[in-house]
Amino acid sequence: MMRKKSFFLLGVLASAPSYSVSADWFEHNTPLTQAHEHLLEDDLPKMFSSLVEVWQNTKSNHLSSHLNDLLLQSLSADCGKSLERDPFPDWIKSLAVRRVEIQSPGRDAFQLLIDIVTTSQVEEVSFTRWVDHSISLDSSFSQIERDDVTNERTYVKRYNLNNRLSMGLYRLIVSRKNGESWSSWVILDNPKTYHTIHWRSKEQWGVEKTAIPNRYCPLPKMRVSAYSYHSGKYSEVWKQTYESNYPSELPADTLEPGRYVLAVSMNHQRWQGPITIEQSQVISKTYDVSLEE
Repeated sequence: MMRKKSFFLLGVLASAPSYSVSADWFEHNTPLTQAHEHLLEDDLPKMFSSLVEVWQNTKSNHLSSHLNDLLLQSLSADCGKSLERDPFPDWIKSLAVRRVEIQSPGRDAFQLLIDIVTTSQVEEVSFTRWVDHSISLDSSFSQIERDDVTNERTYVKRYNLNNRLSMGLYRLIVSRKNGESWSSWVILDNPKTYHTIHWRSKEQWGVEKTAIPNRYCPLPKMRVSAYSYHSGKYSEVWKQTYESNYPSELPADTLEPGRYVLAVSMNHQRWQGPITIEQSQVISKTYDVSLEE
């Protein structure tokens, strides 16, 4: 493992811009050199802390690609589970940060979703780019579920974006109604996707394998959903999730005759400590089911 990581370090050093070499590589104890050292030593929490510090002090984008390579390399250990040691507070049961790209005929849409399950009432969730930059003025926050047995509540914060959210350093804050809050740094990478999807025909889609998946990460999940439209609202009438043997069309006799919206998504997942980070590609189109003659 040490030899493999040493070769990686030499590779990224060789590919780094000359001006960053003179400024950072040979100056000892900079956050950037510390990030490399911690990665070589398999101390991923310290490496992550150093990456946060580099992002905080970087004045331009010339290091972005290099920092992204470091983060992706760290995922080869356990898909990011060791990047942070601190667990959630006891009132947060799960939290996922999801980047979504929706491709429909003639239009692409981008979203960031934060899904959180808690045992406490949450007032607000915010996600800002360092330093304190809003990612979108078009956002919503709502409670979508409550389990009276476990007292767990599910909330969703949704940001509608003009463009794909770029890699970099972000601040996540969850504020409770009692005035307390929990926060964390989140580093979004330029994700390496292993499967992409596209339409092959009116009724079929294709899956293209673009790289060998990280064996420490979950297999990409495909979700297929059909929605009907009534009284100005879309309602999900059928769904299925696949972790392998991805289909290319709906099973026969799945839907009654009518017009639907068919959505197919491919979801890649990693972790940042206890936080789940997801990248989702969604393709959607109208889908007609006619009566057989």
